[in-house]
Amino acid sequence: MLDFLIRGGWALWVITACSILTLGVTLERLLTLRKADVDSDDLLASVSSKLETGDVDAAIQTCETTPGPVAETLAIGLRKLLFLERVGKRPEEIEEGIVKAMEDHGGSVVDYLERNLNMLATTASLAPILGMLGTVVGMIRAFGNVKEMGTLTPTAVAGGISEALLCTAGGLIVAAMATVEYNYFVGRVNRFVLKVQAAGTTLVERVLHAQSRKSREAVSL
Repeated sequence: MLDFLIRGGWALWVITACSILTLGVTLERLLTLRKADVDSDDLLASVSSKLETGDVDAAIQTCETTPGPVAETLAIGLRKLLFLERVGKRPEEIEEGIVKAMEDHGGSVVDYLERNLNMLATTASLAPILGMLGTVVGMIRAFGNVKEMGTLTPTAVAGGISEALLCTAGGLIVAAMATVEYNYFVGRVNRFVLKVQAAGTTLVERVLHAQSRKSREAVSL
């Protein structure tokens, strides 16, 4: 491996550094998304049971003790619910406020989920360019050797062509890896965003249902 790096020249060293960066970002994103992947159905069931009893504080605590963007978004909506109820807002104003609070928080969720993905996209674009640059440098060196030796022999061009091909192969391999990983993470982020949006919609429905039930009980009394 070290022999390849030496023969590939400076461009292959830079490409290798890009591959290490890609691996680091991949591991970091895998761990982050794994921690964020919480069963939203169980969380919503737990939150809903507390809303049915009117214990919004307990519902907020449940969300705060659960990791991930889904729980964090629900906690934002529930805090807004608590605030709007305390200031005496009407049900339609409460619904609008909860939706607005969770939508505003959506940008932070996307930023958290997409963090460092731009590095993968940059590597996917930069690696083949570095490979082509290394290829050009290798060919220049090969023909420079031919000029110095005054004859076209395999020995004269072998070193430069080897450098060129190693850089091309290295750049393409790293670019392919970064592209696959970037597309994989973008797909996972999109699914997370949809899960957060669905959980937010369900929370609003549960809140309205709990408020409607509370109103009916108050009227019956």
